[in-house]
Amino acid sequence: MNYNLYEGIRSKDNPPYRINWKEAERYFGFIRSSVPQLGEEFIKNLRILLKQSDSAFKADPESDMPYNFDYDWYTNSQEEPQVLVDELKKSKQWITTVKGMDATVDVLGFYMDSGKKVETVIMCFGMKKEKGKWKIARIGCPYQPEN
Repeated sequence: MNYNLYEGIRSKDNPPYRINWKEAERYFGFIRSSVPQLGEEFIKNLRILLKQSDSAFKADPESDMPYNFDYDWYTNSQEEPQVLVDELKKSKQWITTVKGMDATVDVLGFYMDSGKKVETVIMCFGMKKEKGKWKIARIGCPYQPEN
C-alpha cells in the first residue's frame, strides 16, 4: 500500500492512468530486500503484469478501474487476506510437482455442494529454484513456467 504503482496522468487518482515505473522499481527493490520468499521470477512476472496494465491504460484511457489493480496479487482474489490464510490453515493436502528447476504447489481444500464435500484447489503457486532455494515465481492457477 506504500507504493503508488500507477498514477493519473492529468490528476492524481483519475483516468487516464499510467504505470509509475520509478515507483515500481522501488517496489521491486523492497521485494528483493524484505520478502525472501518471492524470487526474481516473481518480479519478472510482476513486471509483465505492469506492462499489460500500462497497455490496457493506453487502450482504454477512460476506464475508471485501473486494469489489474482490482484484486490482491498475493491472495489472487478480492477477498480479505484472512480468508485465504484460514483456508490454507485448514488444508491437509499440498501437492507439489517438481520438474527440474520449476515446481507447482496446489493447495487442496473442500467446499460443500448440496450436502456433498467437494475437493477443490484453493490456491496454486509456481515455484522456481534460485541459487539453491525454492522461491515463489507466481501466485495463482495455472502456472506455466517459461522455457
